[in-house]
Amino acid sequence: MKWYHAADGQAVGPVGEEDIQSLVKAKKIKAETLVWHSGMSDWQAYGDLKKDNFHIRPKATDITDTDAESLCSECGNSFSQEEMIRYGNSYVCADCKPAFVQKLKEGILPEDILKYAGFRIRSCAKFLDGFIITGGTVLLAAVFGIISSSGSGGSYVFQKILPYMQPVSMVIVIIYETWFVGRFGATPGKMICRIKVVTADGGRVSYLRAFGRYFATFLSGIILCIGYIMAAFDGQKRALHDRICSTRVIRK
Repeated sequence: MKWYHAADGQAVGPVGEEDIQSLVKAKKIKAETLVWHSGMSDWQAYGDLKKDNFHIRPKATDITDTDAESLCSECGNSFSQEEMIRYGNSYVCADCKPAFVQKLKEGILPEDILKYAGFRIRSCAKFLDGFIITGGTVLLAAVFGIISSSGSGGSYVFQKILPYMQPVSMVIVIIYETWFVGRFGATPGKMICRIKVVTADGGRVSYLRAFGRYFATFLSGIILCIGYIMAAFDGQKRALHDRICSTRVIRK
């Protein structure tokens, strides 16, 4: 089978499978390099081929069991398994090992060992957050009620403040969602259920992404909550807002 690869915006080839392997080892073909052969419907990044079972293997006559090769989960290049470390189903080359270990120390897990949180546990966390927020809103309203009933002019103050209660409550909810998810990866409801929000590769969610994710939940809700229900049928348990913001919800 003849292969083509992209270099400087041009298609290079055709070349044989052995030539592709040589280019990979020489790091001239990397994880992001586009490759194609006649059996593929479109060009794909070399690093994605393994997941689709299109990855190139040397001929069986050229290798022994001890010479088995795998793609590094970090850089996407091919190496002998004897020269790599294994973590779960992932292999990491010697050059990428320090960065990989640092990610593990920071709590960033390889995608293939993430344990995605299902629809029911996520619904439970959502209910708990709603209960907490509602309780806080009622408490806030009670405080203003006490102010309005105490002393002269209290009622006048309450009437002035009342129109701003709803906008203030909404701001509180935005801060609640953004700060907790950006700071801890989880709101109090999610903490209780032992789940957290992460990026697609298991990394920490930024405050900006957490802010955008909160508003994306409106889209999940206004279409008869179908955006939420999607999590029950998605392979990675993604709701619509997870797809929009490229996030995942996992079990701790």
